[in-house]
Amino acid sequence: MNAKQLFKELDKCLNECFLWPNDILPEEFQDNRSDYVAQADIIRKCDERDARQWLSAEQEDSIERASRVEAYAAQIAEGKEISYIPR
Repeated sequence: MNAKQLFKELDKCLNECFLWPNDILPEEFQDNRSDYVAQADIIRKCDERDARQWLSAEQEDSIERASRVEAYAAQIAEGKEISYIPR
């Protein structure tokens, strides 16, 4: 591994280590499953939000539908009852 790859791996590991409490985060970044959110999740959500700024409404709806179908398929695969995912 070269230095660039090592720094990239270090950055990834550090972002997984830093946790932020839900009460100081905007609602769109909060995780209702726990009291804290990993910095890596916040960065991922920011990247998704930034990417969506350049999408048309149809493209954004298509991405939303695909993520819902994926979540519903996972629920079925686990043998769970399908639960509605609010928009």
